[in-house]
Amino acid sequence: MPPLLVLDFDGTLALADVGDVLCDRFADPSWREWARRWRRGELDLPQAQVHMWSTVRADAATLRAAAAEVGAFRPGAEALFEAAREGALELVVASGGFDLYIEPLLGARMELLAAAYYNRLEPGPEGARPRFPHAELARPPYAIDKAAVLARHRRPGQRVAFAGDGSSDRSVIGADAELFVVRGSLLERACNDAGAPHVSFDDFDSVARALLG
Repeated sequence: MPPLLVLDFDGTLALADVGDVLCDRFADPSWREWARRWRRGELDLPQAQVHMWSTVRADAATLRAAAAEVGAFRPGAEALFEAAREGALELVVASGGFDLYIEPLLGARMELLAAAYYNRLEPGPEGARPRFPHAELARPPYAIDKAAVLARHRRPGQRVAFAGDGSSDRSVIGADAELFVVRGSLLERACNDAGAPHVSFDDFDSVARALLG
């Protein structure tokens, strides 16, 4: 049975937090205060995202083009996709980000995923409107709870791992899974604060070696 790896997108699979970059370019600067309020625990993430994206004034094509400029994948990512192609790894993407940039950046690699979970974004002249289609995976304060994704895909006897970086990944702390965390990230800090075992990484080559030998 191949190991399962649930993988965050923004700041993990993609080197940049693509959603943040798009907000920096196209939203009112006040979006940053909504993000800070989410990180302080004053709002659930979906509530913050509704406010953040409501000030984005750009059409879908403009947002996708900007995402393509900054959406480079972390070195070693192709080793994970190749392992999935060969049946040596069950790969799942779970993200609090949005289809508008995740799908075009993944492209044909989407076919190699066992599943992918993310939100939807509808740009418009009055701002972009987030949609949250995965109610079955929602656990406050997250629209997509990464620990719930791990539980959904785990099979008896399977080796299970998660790779992530951010505040929206914190539910995996304490989950029955190996944790790979981006070095220097908010998730690494949270794991250290909680005393949670984890492996810090810079590129996916080290993750692939750890999981695949």
